[in-house]
Amino acid sequence: MATALADVTEDDLLEQLLPTIRRMEPQTFEQGLRMQHSLSLLSQAFDAYPSIFDEQTISHDARSVETLVESLFRDGCDHTVLLPTKVAVGRGLMIARLNVYGFLVKICAGSPDLAGYRESLQHRWESLVFSLLIEDVYQVIIENVGRYPLAQRRRSAIDLLHLWEHRSDRNVPRYAPVILDLWHVRTRVAPVFGTMLGTMELLRISSLLSETWHDFLCAHDSDPEAIQALEEFVFGLTHEQIARVRREMRDRGMAVVDRDELMRLLGHEAPLPDVASVDPREMYRFYQRRARDVARREIADQPGPRRTLEEMLLVYLLDRAARHG
Repeated sequence: MATALADVTEDDLLEQLLPTIRRMEPQTFEQGLRMQHSLSLLSQAFDAYPSIFDEQTISHDARSVETLVESLFRDGCDHTVLLPTKVAVGRGLMIARLNVYGFLVKICAGSPDLAGYRESLQHRWESLVFSLLIEDVYQVIIENVGRYPLAQRRRSAIDLLHLWEHRSDRNVPRYAPVILDLWHVRTRVAPVFGTMLGTMELLRISSLLSETWHDFLCAHDSDPEAIQALEEFVFGLTHEQIARVRREMRDRGMAVVDRDELMRLLGHEAPLPDVASVDPREMYRFYQRRARDVARREIADQPGPRRTLEEMLLVYLLDRAARHG
């Protein structure tokens, strides 16, 4: 089943699943038909726009890959009105695809007749969310003039343009699976707070990941920012919350802390994300929350990591890919 699903489009999947859904729930079937129609229209619109890589000249105003990269450097990536229309339409298409897969996963979860589709659908759903997440990380790297040299920012810009051009999880760059695997493992390893050192959690995560992850850890084992970003990722708490808990543990002479005690220490400031959720959008929200904290520290010049773990890992992978051609 998984192999068969790997080569079909969302429209094909709906064509396969809708007859069964119609027998199960006529109302849900009608909703599926509307989603299929809307997705088809968006796909046609996306395909109708010229390639981002096409060179164009309108009234002596030339556009090329180089001018687009320069625009990203100058104006940033969020100025939608300054980018090719295909970028905005493509993002809308991605959101529509996300909704289709979320819909199909939920339907399959409640039907023994469709259970064989669920794993492959879940994987596609996750890959789409992770593609959006990586897109966000690329943008952060491109816009951070003070931290990254021109070569790194340019590599990120070119990869981002390819993502915008194809808008498919199949076209996520070859090193992206390392980040996807990190997210998958994060959902399987619930944080055990204990001494708040993160050692056991890190070992549990590392034992399930590739050699590339181990190489990244070795390259950053003495980097305080990387350690802090990893702690935020492992514990699901902000750097400030982790520092507060450690301070409280030291002042109270506590060697370990369990989840209940952690909740008491943090009170209303304990937004522990449900990292075990099967909905990958929860993980995206988890990244966005840490990205906002990073931006806040940067502006206020406060202690703590100025980059997320995903950003540091992607930069490492970009550099390694450049070194190896």
